[in-house]
Amino acid sequence: MTDATNELVVVETAAGLLRLVDRLAAEPRIALDTEANSLHAFRERVCVVQVSAPGLDAIVDPLVVPDLDPLRALVDREEVEIVFHGGDYDVAMLSRERGFRFRRVFDTMIAATLLGDPKVGLAALVEAAHGVVLSKKYQTSDWAKRPFTPSHLEYLRGDTRFLLDLRDRLGARLRDADLAEEAAIEFRRLAERKGVAPADDPEAWREAKDADKLDARGRAVAARLWAWRDERARAHDVPRFRVMNDGTLVAIAAAAPTSEGALSGVEGTHSVLRAGDGPAVLEVVRAGADAAARGEAPPAPERPRRTPEERARAEVLRTLEDRIRTWRTDEAKRRNVPNVVVLPNVAMRAIIETPPTSVEALAAHPDIGAKRAARYGEVILRLLHEPIPPAPPRR
Repeated sequence: MTDATNELVVVETAAGLLRLVDRLAAEPRIALDTEANSLHAFRERVCVVQVSAPGLDAIVDPLVVPDLDPLRALVDREEVEIVFHGGDYDVAMLSRERGFRFRRVFDTMIAATLLGDPKVGLAALVEAAHGVVLSKKYQTSDWAKRPFTPSHLEYLRGDTRFLLDLRDRLGARLRDADLAEEAAIEFRRLAERKGVAPADDPEAWREAKDADKLDARGRAVAARLWAWRDERARAHDVPRFRVMNDGTLVAIAAAAPTSEGALSGVEGTHSVLRAGDGPAVLEVVRAGADAAARGEAPPAPERPRRTPEERARAEVLRTLEDRIRTWRTDEAKRRNVPNVVVLPNVAMRAIIETPPTSVEALAAHPDIGAKRAARYGEVILRLLHEPIPPAPPRR
C-alpha cells in the first residue's frame, strides 16, 4: 500500500540531486512524472520532475538544477523499472531535452487500457484503488513560475506517489488476464520513444485546416501571417495559439479584411483586437495582397497525380486494412478485450504495407510477438493473402 506519510524532498541543488540519486540507487522500481509549460511558452521545456519510491516523494526543480545527468544515469539501467502514467509525453520530453534513455518501463495507463478499464486516467485509477480524490486545480498551471506553494507541492507529489502501488495491482491483473506479453510489447515501444526537437518550417501554414482552399491572395496572406505570428509569439514567449489560432489565421487570409471593422467580423479575432494587434495584422494582410497582385503568391498545393499502378496499390491496401480491421473488431468483441490486445495499430499498418508470408515472420515482428502469432497467425496470413476481387471499372 502507498504510505500516506511519505517523506517529501524538494531538490533545488546539485548536491541535493546527488543525495536523492544515491538514495534511489538500490530501488528496483521508481515512479516518474514531469511537468512542462507547453500552454504558456513558445518553446516548451521540462519544468518539474517528480520521483517516488517507497517512503519517498521527491520534487526535482530542473530550472535551478539544470544538470540532470545523475538522474539520467539512474534510470538508464536494466535493473530498474521506471513507472509512468501516460508516459508518452514524459519520455519524449526527457529524451529530447536531456538525452534520457529508458531501458525498462511500466505504464499504468497502458496497463489499464489493455485490461479494458472504463476509466484509465490517473485520478480515476487512484480513486478506485485508494478512495483518494486527486486535485485537478493545477492541471494548466505555468510550471515555470516560482516559488511553489505547499498546495503546488502536494499536487505534484500526487502524480507519482500512488504509481508503484498501481503498478503492482495492474501488473497482477495483467498476469491473471494472460496479457503480460502484450503489455511488454507496448512498454517496449514506449521506452524506445524519442522526442524530436521542433523545427520552424516557413511552409507549415499549408498544414492548417482549409489552407489548401485559399486562393493566391489568401496563400500570400497566410504565409505572412504565419511568419508574423511566430515572431510575435517568440517575442512574448507564448504559444502560437495565444496570439492567434490556426483557424482564425486561415479565416483572416481568406477574408483579407482592409479595416478593423472588417477584421472584427472574422470569427475568432476578438482576442487579436483586444491585444491591440489589429493594425499589425491589417498591415500583414495588405502586404500579402500586394504580393499576390504582383504575382508573388506561394504556389497552389500540388495535386499528386497517381499512376494506374499507384491507384491499384492504394486500393489493395484499403481492402487489406478493411479486412484486418473488421476481423480485429470481431475478435476483440468475441474475447471481450480492447482492439489493441488483438493487434496494435502500428503492427496492423506494418503487415498491411508488407504482408509477411509465414507465422514465424509474424512472430518476429516486434509489435506482434510469439503469442499473437500463435493465436492468430494463420487467420492473419489468410486475410492478407486471399485474392482481392478486381475493382469495378471507373465510369
